[in-house]
Amino acid sequence: VKPENLYGMDESGFPTAYDGKERVVGARGTKTQHKQGGADRENTTAVVTICADGTTVQPLLIFKGKNVKDSWVKGNTIDAQ
Repeated sequence: VKPENLYGMDESGFPTAYDGKERVVGARGTKTQHKQGGADRENTTAVVTICADGTTVQPLLIFKGKNVKDSWVKGNTIDAQ
């Protein structure tokens, strides 16, 4: 497989709003920490992709809902769509 045809992709979800009810749980100094929060929160998913030849694909943000508000994507620093 040629490097220009080989891609790696990763996704990460994060809450769209912070309501002050989130806590980090874990022993001090350990590598693994866990976040606790309400089950009713909404997440946004970020997808990033890079090619083996070093080029990248524009990041993708996935929001819950049928309509995307302009304010969600306008002026974002990573130029995501």
